[in-house]
Amino acid sequence: MVEIRVAVADATHAHGLMRHLVGLFDRPSVSFDGARGEVRVRSDWGSRAVVQVIGTVESWLADDGIDSTTLTVGDRSYTMVGPAGAAPSGRAA
Repeated sequence: MVEIRVAVADATHAHGLMRHLVGLFDRPSVSFDGARGEVRVRSDWGSRAVVQVIGTVESWLADDGIDSTTLTVGDRSYTMVGPAGAAPSGRAA
């Protein structure tokens, strides 16, 4: 079993992310920990859970206009940057 945690700034953003995730996972696998400000997904390691959650978090960041979030898988944490938080690419002429 793996637990994937996604940091959220407030409950409004948590509900948006949970709506995205409940489409992929059964409802009991997705929860919100308001005290820690995290949406949690519990799934089997053998599943494609991590890849699915990453894709869903990317969509959520774009849809909700969020700059970035922290995604934690087990004991490792990663910063995911949404389009609103990404630096412009390319160089000025």
